[in-house]
Amino acid sequence: MEKTYHIAFDLGASSGRMVLGEYQDKILKLKEVYRFANTPVEMNGILYWDFPKLYQEIKNGIKIISKEDIEVDSLSVDTWGVDFGYLDKNYDLILLPRNYRNEEKNKFENEIYQYISKKELFQETGVYPASINSIVQIYADLQRYPWLKEAAETILFMPDLFNYFLSNERATNYSIASTSGLLNKNREWSQKVIKALKFPEKWFKQEINNIKILDKITSSEVNYEPYKNTKVISSAGHDTAASILTVSEDSVFLSCGTWSIMGIKVKEPITNDEAFELELTNEGTVDGKTKLLKNINGLWILQELQRYWSENGVMYSYEDLTKKAKQSKYNEIIDVEDEKFISRCNMYQTIKNDFIKRGIDPPCTVGDFVRVVINSLAEKYKEVMHKLEKITQKKFDQIHMVGGGIQNELLCEFTAQKTHKTIITGPTEASSFGNILSQLIALDLIKYNDIYSVVSNSIRLKEHR
Repeated sequence: MEKTYHIAFDLGASSGRMVLGEYQDKILKLKEVYRFANTPVEMNGILYWDFPKLYQEIKNGIKIISKEDIEVDSLSVDTWGVDFGYLDKNYDLILLPRNYRNEEKNKFENEIYQYISKKELFQETGVYPASINSIVQIYADLQRYPWLKEAAETILFMPDLFNYFLSNERATNYSIASTSGLLNKNREWSQKVIKALKFPEKWFKQEINNIKILDKITSSEVNYEPYKNTKVISSAGHDTAASILTVSEDSVFLSCGTWSIMGIKVKEPITNDEAFELELTNEGTVDGKTKLLKNINGLWILQELQRYWSENGVMYSYEDLTKKAKQSKYNEIIDVEDEKFISRCNMYQTIKNDFIKRGIDPPCTVGDFVRVVINSLAEKYKEVMHKLEKITQKKFDQIHMVGGGIQNELLCEFTAQKTHKTIITGPTEASSFGNILSQLIALDLIKYNDIYSVVSNSIRLKEHR
């Protein structure tokens, strides 16, 4: 079989990367070609994604690859969940997409539950109600900009938005749409939610796809000769859906990054009272099935601490921070899901104040603060593990951790100690790996049942006990 080449643009909530995949004979080799920052911008109290800058970074990456003597068969974009952009009647972008950490929208959240209760929302959509869900931002936008009802023709979620500007073809991917709170359990737009919240029905007319080959790259700004035959593919649009393609069906998955997403694959959404009380959520997979999971505020807290220290003149690498945490003996924890740790803030002072308020001596050294975060995350993983075993009435032997967070060996060790499970780690770039796997499926180069042989042929996994 000849080699084929595929590009994954994997955009996380703090950085983006362009990864080139080389596939031949059930072996997939990845090479990171380009990396760039994803820095939200606050204007007039509202936190935005810098979409034009991110799109330019995608074009920069494409230009870099065009200098290599290869023919790229396909590319696809995956991103974080829930966020979106509005398009007008000419399908031009209206407004910059809002960041899910935008606090301005939160004052509208409770109004939503006057029209449809939290339990009704969960039973209808399978998505546990939360301030980050797309419906909260849409509702807030309509209160702030009522003219959007007429001006906007449709909405596209972030990966679909990038794919549209690259291919000039609009598509809505199931894995990303499933994070929004706008789909029902039949994987269709929820008319119940749309009508209850008085959202324009014209915004939600597009067919929802699992995997779809769009047009070739047609963007006028990307007119490089090597890409004249490169297909844009709508596939694993949500980075979590992409990453768990690398995880076996019988493992608990734990995707570690800015957010930690922990869960299991199930055949159908679970929306009973117990799942609601356990605050679990149901989202879509690449093959149109369901992952039952818990979204956990993750390494965002550590990233914000790192930002605080850098703004105060000291730059620490993650390796430095982990080394300092190992030297610390401080073992108190915080509730990582407390709303105050989810927002952009002075994380150093916020953590310190939390301990003072609880009458506990706060952490002192850099290592103490880092150890608080790592220890608290591992404790939350243990709690969620118990929830998953309770709802499924199963005992799981292992947790498969993927994503950039697995480079933190201390986090993996603490997770193994607290959960008493075998921890399997790898790959680090799981989202990029899954993104390209889904492209291979779309192009009929592999089948779904080939995935695990490709993974085992291509990745060396590590084990922690």
